[in-house]
Amino acid sequence: MSRYLVVSDNHGNLDNLKKVLKRYRNEIDGLIHCGDMEIPPTMLEQMAGLPVYMAEGNCDYYFDRDPEEVFELGDHYVALVTHGDRHGINWGTEGLLSRAQEMGADIVFFGHTHRPAWYEFTDEQVTMFNPGSIALPRQFEPLGPTFMILDIKEDGSLKPTFCCMSRIFGGKLHRFDPR
Repeated sequence: MSRYLVVSDNHGNLDNLKKVLKRYRNEIDGLIHCGDMEIPPTMLEQMAGLPVYMAEGNCDYYFDRDPEEVFELGDHYVALVTHGDRHGINWGTEGLLSRAQEMGADIVFFGHTHRPAWYEFTDEQVTMFNPGSIALPRQFEPLGPTFMILDIKEDGSLKPTFCCMSRIFGGKLHRFDPR
């Protein structure tokens, strides 16, 4: 099994990012950041201390890499990490789905909306995940910063776990399904 921590939209606020990295570092194979980190990519890589896959967000002024990254995810998938703003995610998933097909991606990780989401397009064989914002959430439920843990089992099945970091839950993690 392989496991990934998926985050987005921390906007320079490193507190929650450091907390989840500290909690999961020894349990994950990599970090996926969907953009708007507002720190240099090398700083994120040093902080993580493990493989990092990342995208440039519309507020990432120090980003010196390709704006999107395509990579092999486990033994079964090709993944695309993007911010979402480049593909009109505020108006729907069509542009992002088209980009996934263009890039040959089975899984898409995106940010920008600050709201967790999970979409499955069975005809196109594409799954999309938005972990929400780890610092500045915009959803009403659950209330608080969010991130995602993605487990890929040996048979290739996906097990996403969306988590909320909220004072409402006494600082403990609250798991939820955004579908």
